[in-house]
Amino acid sequence: MNAAASPSVSPVAGPAGMGILPRVVPGSRSVGAVVAAGLLALLALGLRWPDLDSRPIHMDEANNAFLVGEILRGQDFVYRVHDHHGPTLFLLAAASLRAQGVPSFAAMEAAPLRLIPLLAGAALAALLVAFAPTLGLTAALAAGAFVALAAPYVYYSGIFIHESLLVLLTAAWLLLFLRWRTTARLPLALGWGLVAGLMLATKETAAPILVILAAAFLPGRAPAPRQLLPGLAAGLLAAVAVVFTLYSDGFRHPDRALDLARAVAPQLARGFGSAHEYPWWQYLAWFAAPAAVGLPWSGGLLLAFAALGAWTHRHDDLPRRLTLAAALLAAFFFALPYKTPWLILPVALPLVLLAGLGVARLLATPRLPRAAAVGILSAAAALLLTETLQRTRGDAAVSPANPLAYAPTSLDLRRLESLLAAAPGTTVSVLARDYWPLPWTLRRHAAGFWTQPPATWPPGLLLVGPEQVGAVAEFAPFTPYEIRPGVLVFAARVP
Repeated sequence: MNAAASPSVSPVAGPAGMGILPRVVPGSRSVGAVVAAGLLALLALGLRWPDLDSRPIHMDEANNAFLVGEILRGQDFVYRVHDHHGPTLFLLAAASLRAQGVPSFAAMEAAPLRLIPLLAGAALAALLVAFAPTLGLTAALAAGAFVALAAPYVYYSGIFIHESLLVLLTAAWLLLFLRWRTTARLPLALGWGLVAGLMLATKETAAPILVILAAAFLPGRAPAPRQLLPGLAAGLLAAVAVVFTLYSDGFRHPDRALDLARAVAPQLARGFGSAHEYPWWQYLAWFAAPAAVGLPWSGGLLLAFAALGAWTHRHDDLPRRLTLAAALLAAFFFALPYKTPWLILPVALPLVLLAGLGVARLLATPRLPRAAAVGILSAAAALLLTETLQRTRGDAAVSPANPLAYAPTSLDLRRLESLLAAAPGTTVSVLARDYWPLPWTLRRHAAGFWTQPPATWPPGLLLVGPEQVGAVAEFAPFTPYEIRPGVLVFAARVP
């Protein structure tokens, strides 16, 4: 991607190169920008790599790891319409684990499993530098630095869920789409179409994100709409081709090519159902939850600098569109009853870019001494780093008091792990409705999972949910273990 070190662009509309997208002057590559992108990636990796294998596996990670294990066993990918996501993360993780010499679910460890989200988080920080021809190099570097430092982006880069990959793909789509929107070049249209397909094959929330971003950035005067129609058609066809290819597992199962379309009704029911249902303002409660240092630095600083960027560039077209995109995304996801804190990452992307503009304007304010501006930004970076270290390290990373640790695995599970380690080869039977992440905990044991008691139990360890303890009372006494906050299993011995 080209990254200009200076405003070597020709604006289509609006002052100071802030049209829908400045046309990039050929040859405007900047070695400094490439080096800065590399340094941002290293900074992001440095914050994400430590303790990557020490945080307990979240129940969603355990579920995702089990699905990757199916692929490692040689099974074809099967999209679960009601309660799982698309194949992109699973296929990438399976390839990554094979390259690392991990042959099966039983052989997995946390750090190798989490490598793809880790790399996606670092790549996002570097990729935002490629917005330099659009926003200016200072703003693009500031946006990348925020992603590298801020606690939510660091935290979810260390969990094997889909969001880090999705937000990376969202940023890549926006970069390609904006450049196509100005130039109408067919290769760029094919590029954003391929990325859109990968987004849709990653997670279902990509669909409203793409629709909202396209609605915010597609309208404009130049090029004329008729010039964009061939690229629009090519991009949509490319997206459909990627979706059909991945959901059909390389067309080995053509009947599954339309599975994403079949998932619309179940996913809507899930989004408006009772599971994970919260009031509209819940994201603000998570986003603005204070850290131990006393203030919600990530949320507060992002909103403050984004507001500065939006206000000081309110007469420029691109910042107005970024503001519109942020408002529309927030309106949709705030109104949707289904909420988890990681869903906000791709939603916040327009705010991150606006915040970069806010930082650039702060540094360029003539009445503010440069030393004062640098001091303000250094303090902001220090606060972001402090919050990140508090919320992503040690036991605090899975504390229920940490708003980023949604439904975390309980540290009490370590007692059960110690019990299992002391008796290798023990057969474990699980009788419970809610047992995740136990399949991960028991991945190296002969384990069976039951919803109703069988006629006979194999000798070994029995783990029972509270609703089933009475059905196996003959194996008392029972020892309780908390696997997630408020979710218990009771252990007993079967002679």
